Amino acid sequence: MPLRDLFRGKSASKSFPVKILTLDAELEFNLPWKANGRDLFDLVGRTIGLRETWYFGLQYEDSKNYIAWLKMDKRVQDQDIPRHTPVPFVFLAKFYPEDVSEELVQEVTQHLFFLQVKQSILNMDIYCPPEMSVLLASYSVQAKFGDYDQATYQAGSLAMEELLPQRVIK
Repeated sequence: MPLRDLFRGKSASKSFPVKILTLDAELEFNLPWKANGRDLFDLVGRTIGLRETWYFGLQYEDSKNYIAWLKMDKRVQDQDIPRHTPVPFVFLAKFYPEDVSEELVQEVTQHLFFLQVKQSILNMDIYCPPEMSVLLASYSVQAKFGDYDQATYQAGSLAMEELLPQRVIK
């Protein structure tokens, strides 16, 4: 069902609030009760301008505190989602490409993958040797702040940036 039909003429009482966390944004929607997982996923994809959606999914914590992925073909309300409002979901990469340089075309897709891999390294979910961690951190700083300019650089400006896993810092 197209989203415009799903949202057309529906009162607020026939919807429920959801909160979608990406690694760089927080989105909130009122989702109709009859919406399925695909409707919510498409809404998120359109909102962030993502066309390469096949790598991603919506993750949530079920009633038994297990991590689960939202099923696209089932109604959201029929799944074991948390019963508090707004219902929280996390938009994450579910599948990884074999060759990033060939398969990830859209800049927003590359950015979302970068943020997720960076966070996985910082959380130590993915092992990264110390030398590689430092190199990747330098690339991250270069991408975010550009070339070093002595006139504009302020000492300590990187102190608030999380760049290296704790085991590398120690």
